[in-house]
Amino acid sequence: MIAFVKGILAANGSKQVIVDVNGVGYSVEIPESTKTQLPDIGSDITLYTHYHCRENEVKLYGFSSQDDLTIFETSLVVKGVGPSLALNIVSKLSPPDFQRAIRDADHATLMRVPRVNKELAQLMIMKLKNTVRKIHFDAKVDETGSQEHTEAGVQVLVGLGASESAAERAIVDAQKILGPTAKREELVRLALARINQ
Repeated sequence: MIAFVKGILAANGSKQVIVDVNGVGYSVEIPESTKTQLPDIGSDITLYTHYHCRENEVKLYGFSSQDDLTIFETSLVVKGVGPSLALNIVSKLSPPDFQRAIRDADHATLMRVPRVNKELAQLMIMKLKNTVRKIHFDAKVDETGSQEHTEAGVQVLVGLGASESAAERAIVDAQKILGPTAKREELVRLALARINQ
């Protein structure tokens, strides 16, 4: 099993990257949330990976954080969720939002993911509700009013031209740095700076 790849970013495609690890190029498929955080070509990079092997298919999926990898692998447990759809889930929902949606049986949030209909959302909730309670993310699920700052911050960034998934990811990253008591303006300022890096 390949737990992670650490090397130099050699190529950056629309849905995959090539990481040069001591002269060996690993082709790694990535979600949009990871793509928005990629460094420049030639820079050092670490991706946490899932090795997927079927009869006629071997693929490596990579993520910028262990939390994203956990969401990907957790989603694969659900019947009807393959690697492609699991990538969509990671791209569209931050780990805390995914955990909150399952925990609170929030069908609407899950259905923001392309190809997730109401029936599949219900199946995901039933299958994963006990599992997500045991998962501890680096970005904790917010039990306080700061979630309002998160949602408002995302809307501000989207209004400034960012994609929703990139905005959510940037706000979550900003919360990790600034802490749960950060004001909305502080979150937006730092998140915008990270998006524009």
